[in-house]
Amino acid sequence: MSNKSNQPKGFRCKQFFVAHDLCAMKVSTDSLILGSVVATANAGTVLDVGTGSGILALMMAQKSAPDTAITAIDIEPGAIAQATHNAVNSPWPEKIRVVQSPLQAMDRQQRYDLIVSNPPYFADAVSPTRAYATMAESRGQARTEQTLSIDDFFAQTAVLSHLGSRLYCMYPIAREAVVFNCALQSGWHLKQSLSVRHNARSAPYLGVYCFVRVPASLAAETLTIRTGENQYTPEYKQLCADFYLNF
Repeated sequence: MSNKSNQPKGFRCKQFFVAHDLCAMKVSTDSLILGSVVATANAGTVLDVGTGSGILALMMAQKSAPDTAITAIDIEPGAIAQATHNAVNSPWPEKIRVVQSPLQAMDRQQRYDLIVSNPPYFADAVSPTRAYATMAESRGQARTEQTLSIDDFFAQTAVLSHLGSRLYCMYPIAREAVVFNCALQSGWHLKQSLSVRHNARSAPYLGVYCFVRVPASLAAETLTIRTGENQYTPEYKQLCADFYLNF
């Protein structure tokens, strides 16, 4: 989603720093936006679906209460190893549990107050090229809908939620109609929508969403990442300041 120029030079959780060369999956601008948007108030249990190198889990650990329990899951062994390493070496090793498991295999008796995910979203049906077919298999699994379709994502997270749960995720704007329809079919109602664009001249490319289990009024906003001079905008800096070394 994000091009290289939008990649931060590093990631900071208070005193913890994950450098790019330590991460199996790079720290993307998109993930930082999602993690910055998430509200962790009253979240005693958190599920990070498709944790990758554990960035979202770490962000949730920094933002949440000291006794919050975070479960970070992924299907790729390399991602599990990296996420475990990053969690153990963070200030919050007791808060994060890393588990190798598909979402579909999670304990159906468990209910999470907060679910956050940068889900796989490059479906073959909407990809204009075969670029993703040349990816390494593990990376391709993480970034396509081969292992977790949009409808299955919302259906499975609904099973793991309760009436007060919140679900934060992001998808390309091009998939928005499908996302909203699948979410509603599984009992998720859109509460917040953030349309992200690279600059004021470009159309939004990404939607960051908060879904809840009970119908709620919708708050919709737009976030512009860069100014005409290719500098970060004040609103982007304000949103993500806690997670940038150079802000």
